[in-house]
Amino acid sequence: MITTQRALRSAITVAIATGITVSLSGCFGNPLENLTNGLVEGTVENVIEGTTGLDVDVDGNGTGTGASLPDSWPDEVPVPDGNILLSLAVGGSYNVSVTVGGQDAAEAGYERFLANGYEMTSEISLGDGARAYGLQSDAWIVQYSWGEDDERIATVNITATPREE
Repeated sequence: MITTQRALRSAITVAIATGITVSLSGCFGNPLENLTNGLVEGTVENVIEGTTGLDVDVDGNGTGTGASLPDSWPDEVPVPDGNILLSLAVGGSYNVSVTVGGQDAAEAGYERFLANGYEMTSEISLGDGARAYGLQSDAWIVQYSWGEDDERIATVNITATPREE
């Protein structure tokens, strides 16, 4: 059973990740570009981590290049090859936003979960070029979603929370 504190942490993680994904997807101006303009990468990360308690990795120029997964990212949660825009870890839960070549590459990332023994628990079609899936394994509950921008580049968002028994 999920505890109230864990549910709250998971909800906060998903809300932050969703907001970041939407703002970095090209639908709006990139807030990291303004936030990091002229600042050193380490300073930005320290401010975000100190304020939120999240383990965040951002690059120094706001373009998303150079970001990486947190060192504690679980091997059991696959991430598609692409450009990591932002990643975070909080209270044992993880999130990453990564751009991939398009809808086919995003779909291939989803298929990796199924090939690794995850079961699909929910599926949402969000219109052209956008999908969301709920997945679970014995150890993880995962939300895997993506959307394409006008240039047909897909931004994949993965949120993984440990499964309590």
